[in-house]
Amino acid sequence: MKIILIFFYNLVWAIVYILSFPYTIFKRLTSPREWEERLGHYPFDYSGKDTCIWIHGASLGEITAASHLAMRIKEKFPDKRIVISSMTVSGKERAMKIMKGLNNFVLLPFDFFPLVRNGIRRINPETLILIETEIWPSLIFICRRRGIKIVLANGRLSDRTFKRYLHMKSLSQRLFNQIDIFFPKSKDEEQKFLKLGIKKAKINIVGSLKSDNSHPVPFTRSFLSIPSHKSVIVAGSVRKGEEEIIIRIFKALREDFNETYLIIAPRHLNRVSEIENILRKENLKYMKRTEKNSYNEEDVLILDTMGELRNVYSVADIAFVGGTLLPYGGHNLVEPAFFGVPILFGPYISNTKECALELVKSDSAIVVKNERDFRKSISYLLNHPRRRKKMGENSRNYLKQKRGVVDNYIEALKKDAIL
Repeated sequence: MKIILIFFYNLVWAIVYILSFPYTIFKRLTSPREWEERLGHYPFDYSGKDTCIWIHGASLGEITAASHLAMRIKEKFPDKRIVISSMTVSGKERAMKIMKGLNNFVLLPFDFFPLVRNGIRRINPETLILIETEIWPSLIFICRRRGIKIVLANGRLSDRTFKRYLHMKSLSQRLFNQIDIFFPKSKDEEQKFLKLGIKKAKINIVGSLKSDNSHPVPFTRSFLSIPSHKSVIVAGSVRKGEEEIIIRIFKALREDFNETYLIIAPRHLNRVSEIENILRKENLKYMKRTEKNSYNEEDVLILDTMGELRNVYSVADIAFVGGTLLPYGGHNLVEPAFFGVPILFGPYISNTKECALELVKSDSAIVVKNERDFRKSISYLLNHPRRRKKMGENSRNYLKQKRGVVDNYIEALKKDAIL
């Protein structure tokens, strides 16, 4: 049955591959290195040599979560070769930047049997560690057939994805049962995997990798050319539809707090031009991070760079984490806590529910139910610096209590003979 399902899955890929062949030729001419890697042709070939640990994350967030684990494995097992793969070019570039001392960074091949087989042969892994939600049937099937151990680390399923898997439980159970060990990032996620038929013996909760990442390098206000007397609000990982709400709130706030300064970081950089349009419509002066060399009396800084949001939270008086005002499910809520910043987020937190509840319970964060509540909460915190400071201290302490997750991962992987 598994072979039949994989056959039809790959048949679809074959059709897509044939139909996109002209585009493939074009991409091989315009982006040869990238496209070669998508086809599983890597600039190295370790077949017949010592095996390695292969860690795969989708993009920036997953790669950042994987970085501390990868570096700790290298520290504990210096002779082990480690290969890092990503689904996106930005993820690969981020990995190369933050994982000093590692040398093999590649893009994941398209999940078509011959291409995946090419990649696996060249990487020659003994273990594949997938980060969060990277479930690729052909990749998992081939690794299983070759006796490669498969681990799902920091595992999570969005509510939407979980419902989809639940509707085809018999199929998804066959797929998930190919994985040797599950490390769900929370008890809520554990329950989802159990409901999909994963045996409890395969599941081990050791915490979230994102709460035990290396401390981001802080930016200073002088580095960003922001006057020290400004009250800085950082709105990070903002999604489509949220930008206008945040900018509208910020403009209204300036009637009472004219020394406030907004840094807005879109989740996707293709939203930058739309944010510019909204700011122009609201008559707010702005600069883009890529163009800013000095303070130009601007009201807003658009963070149009990749991988800097974690650092930028260090200059915030108040942080808002996006993807939560509208039903996107939320993003990494703990990043502002590295710098002891009070955190605001909206009611849509399905991707990070347990963390959100813990932050609120520890008095590190406030849930804003709507636009009116959002404005009211920011006004309150701007008017009460001592309250702001206390929440920031709580957020830093919350994060301290979460330390040690990576070491727990290492011990669990050793216990299960993965390392």
